[in-house]
Amino acid sequence: MSEIIQNSEKTFVELLTDSVSGVFYPSESDEKIRVIDWQADNPAPFDTILFRRYIGVTPDVRVEVLQWEKFFDSILFEKEWWTDFEKQRAAKFLIIKDLVIENLENLEFIRAGNQVEFEAYLIGQDIEGKWKGLKTMIIET
Repeated sequence: MSEIIQNSEKTFVELLTDSVSGVFYPSESDEKIRVIDWQADNPAPFDTILFRRYIGVTPDVRVEVLQWEKFFDSILFEKEWWTDFEKQRAAKFLIIKDLVIENLENLEFIRAGNQVEFEAYLIGQDIEGKWKGLKTMIIET
């Protein structure tokens, strides 16, 4: 458990919700980030069959598991064209990343979608083994 949570009266889910408030995931269309609080205690890894059941997608929808760090790649690695806005957004995402990696284990980045539009999930297990994390939409053209 992170020092932030130990020194707070809020739960991890409440702190994560606060940290993503007003923050949008950058892609072709900036999208809100939602907090996931699944009470599932399935063992890791969270396989694609179980994942499909949780999010309600059919077998024809592509599901891929990526390294969890890739969720943050386009957001945290500064580009020379970044303005102060992108730099401030990156600072917010660094706080989100730290909160996630300090409080969740067995992190997984799972995307579900077809060709251009994907639902993106960054999930991991909390200290009780329950799956929690983030969900957003990514549009790639």
